[in-house]
Amino acid sequence: MIASSTNHPTTQSASHPTTDSPVLVVVVNDPADLARAREQGWYRIPLDRAPRRVAAEWLAFYQTAAFPPEERWAVRWFAPVRGYRIAARRELLPDEPDHPRADQRYYKVTLGALEPLPRPVPSRRLRRITFIATTLDRLLEAEEINDLWVKSSAQERLWAALKQADVEAERQYPLREDLPQYVADFALLCRDGRVALIVEDEPRGEDELRESPAPDYLLAAGQWRPLHVTRAELETDPSGWAARLAALVGELGGAE
Repeated sequence: MIASSTNHPTTQSASHPTTDSPVLVVVVNDPADLARAREQGWYRIPLDRAPRRVAAEWLAFYQTAAFPPEERWAVRWFAPVRGYRIAARRELLPDEPDHPRADQRYYKVTLGALEPLPRPVPSRRLRRITFIATTLDRLLEAEEINDLWVKSSAQERLWAALKQADVEAERQYPLREDLPQYVADFALLCRDGRVALIVEDEPRGEDELRESPAPDYLLAAGQWRPLHVTRAELETDPSGWAARLAALVGELGGAE
């Protein structure tokens, strides 16, 4: 069992300080789960689908197509984490004793009051995500989902250069929905093709959320054009790489 912790910031109606407090963005596929978090002060994460590191000081909620059109595909709410424990589904939801997953175990995450983000964080391409480990300052400042990922300085510099060059790209993009663990570090989705940029020597340690670089044979099977780069190359010339990617987008008919 994970011990509860109460050493977390508390939410206030006033603006939050911008800090590097860890945030876990979770995917909400059932409006009842978000309602339960708001009304009962807890949220559940299946152990068999949880990220390697589930502990965070804040939880934020990415709402999927299960929600009304004006609410879906965006992070709109967040809450401070008060503690964790492990429990079976039948304990958490006693009114559903015959559910097929009744004996499955979950993290029960106890929460403080949910608050709306000052500015919702939308998914530009209405994309599927898994979990995102980010920070409170990124959550409060993000303009879209791709701003939330925290990666190496090389990837961060390229992302800034792509935004400066107005190149539409997706970060940590799943190769296929049935293989969500394989990702392109940057994906260009174009009218006449798709480009997957793989950072060769990106460190992928304990904080990674089941993300692995997509191997070329899977990229080829999915009709992706693989493009490989090292962190050193990105660090040396992020603007040059952004220009190269912008040219590729033009060659492939523009952004999809």
